[in-house]
This record gives sequence, C-alpha cells and structure tokens, in this order.
Amino acid sequence: MNYPATQSSLLERVQQGDEISWNEFYFRYAPVIRAAGAGFHFNETECDDLIQLVMLKFFTHSKTFVYRKGEVKFRTYFSQIVRSQAVDMIRRNAAQKDLPGELREESDPFNEIFMAEWRKSVLAEAKDELRQRVDDKTFMAFELYGLQNRSVEKVSEILELTPNQIYVAKSRCMKILQKIVERHNRNDGELNIEI
Repeated sequence: MNYPATQSSLLERVQQGDEISWNEFYFRYAPVIRAAGAGFHFNETECDDLIQLVMLKFFTHSKTFVYRKGEVKFRTYFSQIVRSQAVDMIRRNAAQKDLPGELREESDPFNEIFMAEWRKSVLAEAKDELRQRVDDKTFMAFELYGLQNRSVEKVSEILELTPNQIYVAKSRCMKILQKIVERHNRNDGELNIEI
C-alpha cells in the first residue's frame, strides 16, 4: 500500500493491528481532534466524545483505507472524518434540543484550527525523526537549550557538556530539523511550517 511519506510506517502498523501503533496514532491525533472540537465550541466532554467517534470511525475503516497518491492527502481524508463526526454531533444535539442543526459557513473555523493542529503534529513527527538521527545528549542539548531556552550554563551542568558542545548540538540539530521540515513542506505544499 502507498501512504503519504509522513504517515507511512505508522499507518502500515495501525493497519496490521499493532496495539502500540494504535496508541501512538491516538496520542498523536487526539489533540488535533480536540482542537477541532473546541473550534466548534464543544465542551470538554463533547471533545472527548468527538475523539472517540473519530477514532472509532478511523479504526473501523483502517483495514480498507487505501491512499491513492495524487488524489488525496491523508490529512484531507482524516480532516473529513473529524469534520463529519463533529457535524453529526451538532445535528444530534440540535435534534435533541429541537434546534437547527446546520453550520453557518462564516462562523466555521474548522479548517484553520485543524490545519494549525496538524502543523503541530507534523512538527512533533519531525522532532521524533530528528531524535532518531542524533545521539541522546545531542538531542537533549537541542531540546533544553534550543527549544526550551534554558541557559547554556544550566544545560551544561545537567548534561555535563561544554557550552561549545551545546552550541554545536543546537546548530547541528537545527540544520537537520530544517531539512526534515523542508521535506514535509515539499510533500504537502499547504503546510508552510516555519521553525
């Protein structure tokens, strides 16, 4: 099966029924679904319900899902599941309260919210790839100094590295991460992730 490059191994493992991969999929995409639910003004319980409905729908169809390169992105496919489940929830809630169950287009922030969360997910995936490509201390130096903005002195003390080693680790990791992100942006022209 052919899947988009950013999701290929995870989707293949999910399709094979790998329990750890199901968990990884859930924890990677639940925040995206929760943010989309918040965009529909769902409360916390409704967001939890939306996550469960989307995951159930996706997992039910994961065995038969076939990605057709050039036709649709996985993000598009997944966002359609999220959106349809959210709209169904709105309609069910409206029917229970005897309210109109239609969304007004001008008040629908779904696409912007979904895309912002999707970018976060792709960036987390890029950081995971970076973590696999460098040794642990190099990545930790980058994480602590480059991303968390901790002082070089503190990072040096924690990791037992010289300040120069920390600067080199940050520079090296930033170059690798930029290349990974550039690849994601090239594969999906709508991402436009900046680091």
